[in-house]
Amino acid sequence: MRGWSRHLEALTRAISPMKAEGIEGVSESESEGETGAAGYVELQVADTEVETAAESIEQALVRGMQVSLGDLEPTANGWLYRGSPVMVFGVDVAAVADSAVRREFFHRVHIATCCGALEDPAQAVWIGTARDQLSAPGLEQAPHACEYCLAKVNHQGFRALPPRERSRAVANFNFFWHVSQYADEYFQPEVATFWAPGRAPQIIEPVAAVEGQSCHYCDWQLSAEAPWILSSDDAQALGIEGDCCVICAQQQATGIFTLPEPLALAASDARFHALSEARSEQEDAELPESWSDVRRWLPLSWHPLIVQLESRLGPPQLFQRFTGYDGVAVLAWPDYRRGIIVDESVKASLPEGWDFWPRSQVLSSLG
Repeated sequence: MRGWSRHLEALTRAISPMKAEGIEGVSESESEGETGAAGYVELQVADTEVETAAESIEQALVRGMQVSLGDLEPTANGWLYRGSPVMVFGVDVAAVADSAVRREFFHRVHIATCCGALEDPAQAVWIGTARDQLSAPGLEQAPHACEYCLAKVNHQGFRALPPRERSRAVANFNFFWHVSQYADEYFQPEVATFWAPGRAPQIIEPVAAVEGQSCHYCDWQLSAEAPWILSSDDAQALGIEGDCCVICAQQQATGIFTLPEPLALAASDARFHALSEARSEQEDAELPESWSDVRRWLPLSWHPLIVQLESRLGPPQLFQRFTGYDGVAVLAWPDYRRGIIVDESVKASLPEGWDFWPRSQVLSSLG
């Protein structure tokens, strides 16, 4: 509770000193009525209509519905409701006497348990998936991102940003981008999954290419021995036209497309070497040339690390191999003899004389 008190004190200093009599439009009876209409819609559906009910819930989440915090599944960087990533907003903390603080907190979007008010399973909250469409009784304007949440998860290196950049990060917060950066926490890591606001998560099964098939977007000539391309039906489900490799699919999909880490890295490695070799025959330039290139070559799961590194270092070499060793450094800076690897187990198959750091350890050290 001590942390919650400090949070309230900071909120009180941050908002206008004008006082008001509670949150207009948010009475206990109205909140309960809205919950009955939206939050409990699934309880009013017969067993034979489960699929229709699920679709209705996903659509309701676009604008917002009321639940209890205990109904949500927490992750390190947010919450899930029935498998869908959600923001928390419209939190009316009745125990707060200061009506201005209470109203300001009500208009915050949360992506983490930044204070004690978000740790009570019985606390009623509103949840949603599309920030620009969120609505709830008593919401007088579009809710804004909570800077305490952004600091807790270190959103885009938030803790190290100067005050002006922090304000910009709060104003420009994009929930869809946030979920894409931490997709491995929101979705099953062992299967490929597609999700978009208004839709339930859908498992996707990449397939092997037919002989001579290439990706329409990057011209990668795909192997017929590995599942590195989408079937035509799955490509259509992701809103993609034409043949598409799994790495391009993460960038072209109309939602978030996640991949199992081994599959994503194997495809990225093969694609990078095939296309960089083809380019080197035509141009005298090594890849990648910039951090933007790095982002395009690597799978989605590596993007949070890229965001942290690109302001600190020059672009690395990708998928660095060493003569006589089986291990691979996904990111490598040969001039400094440093590299970043998938995990600790890879070190045994890499040469001595280099500093190799697991990705998770680097992210942890950067906050």
